Amino acid sequence: MKSVMTSLAAVGALVIGLSVNVPDVARAQNKGNEKGKKGEKKEAPTPIGAWFGIARPCPPPPGDTSASHAAFCTLVCGACPNVPGTLPPEVPMMPTLLADGTVLADDAGELQVYHTTAHGKWAESKDDGLPNLFGRQRFKAHFLWLGQNAFGSNKLDNAVKPRFVTYFDPEDPDRMIGYIQPHFYSPGPTPFSTNGIVNVRPANPADVFSGDHIPAVDPLAPLPAGCNTPATGGNCLGTYHFVIRRIKVD
Repeated sequence: MKSVMTSLAAVGALVIGLSVNVPDVARAQNKGNEKGKKGEKKEAPTPIGAWFGIARPCPPPPGDTSASHAAFCTLVCGACPNVPGTLPPEVPMMPTLLADGTVLADDAGELQVYHTTAHGKWAESKDDGLPNLFGRQRFKAHFLWLGQNAFGSNKLDNAVKPRFVTYFDPEDPDRMIGYIQPHFYSPGPTPFSTNGIVNVRPANPADVFSGDHIPAVDPLAPLPAGCNTPATGGNCLGTYHFVIRRIKVD
């Protein structure tokens, strides 16, 4: 998982009744647009908008001959540790970045092992140790979805919080390259839920916000750096590399 957001100049035409001639409206709109352009500073391109793309695992699987894919994977995750058998060969995805910093995301994984739409926040990524790409702005997001391992079980048994990093080129504002690292909160030594009921912390009479409505394994806790897999004590499933394009009005 590309088009740039442009500002629309104000249209100063007031349409009254049903007898207005269409060409007159068009002329009024054009006149208003011309006025708006005078002395108006053009807004810089941003990644705000809806996007579509495909994410594929790092390192590239056998048969993937894309040198750029391999090089990008090496840049963002080195040898790219992952949990064997957990990363599908590709994940089509549709993230949406809103102007208020909210991010929404859907992906094709929802059709196989059910999970909800993801919700979270995005922002410019600065001074956080993440890899740079020359000439591109770096943005990152953390979002959260709830899911179930067995399709159709109707029982909540996990949550996933991915790190989502994109590289934005103002000169090519309708395409972005990036990577995503899903962190899994699920059955294990401290399972996220039991029989569909979230396992929570004990109640705390001194703080009503810290007790029995907070998961024992909290998916809202800050993510560790990089992708630390369960083999080394973490909960990252692996790294995906993606290319996404902006969804535009045709």
